[in-house]
Amino acid sequence: MKSAISLLVLIPCLGFSQAKTAEELRAQDLKKYTIESAEITYEISGDASGEESMVFTDFGWTSLKQQTMTFELYGITSTQSVYEITDGDFVYRLNEEDSTYTLKKDFKWSQQASYKTPDQVSEAILFSMGGQQAEDAMLLDKKCQIWTFEGKAIQELWVWNGLVLKRKIKLGDRDIEATATEVKLDVSPNPILFTFPEYYTEQK
Repeated sequence: MKSAISLLVLIPCLGFSQAKTAEELRAQDLKKYTIESAEITYEISGDASGEESMVFTDFGWTSLKQQTMTFELYGITSTQSVYEITDGDFVYRLNEEDSTYTLKKDFKWSQQASYKTPDQVSEAILFSMGGQQAEDAMLLDKKCQIWTFEGKAIQELWVWNGLVLKRKIKLGDRDIEATATEVKLDVSPNPILFTFPEYYTEQK
């Protein structure tokens, strides 16, 4: 178990915080992950099927997450799609069907990055979510911390260098897993991947 100091997390000053872009956080030499850039591919299994991918640069401050998941609910097959761009504290979820987006501001990482290492921030966030650390395990030749969550939709997370390589969730009576099948480090993604479409309008 880690030091009790790790339990002192997330002092809520959000009302006084100013959201910052990836460029601003990079200028402060802050890091979300210890890894500068990577692309992770996941397979979705269990009571759903599909695929997910996440690519990031700027030590995690700039990222793109894409997910397509199909599941059956009350005899009807449904497909859920996620297209999410993160720019520092700003998280944009795009709806390609009507060219709209929703915006949220996520300060969990940046507020602690100035006085904690990326690993310490990751652990503090997991503790704040109610996580309990179990024994480590290997996935894709990478030693992962396993975190379990009692009574939560998120049941289990496998974390390597702050990156989730496996996620087990429970949605109603459905058990769904997303498991990394490939991790590429030191990638150079096309910057256009992280470009927000100017013609999209915010969904109120």
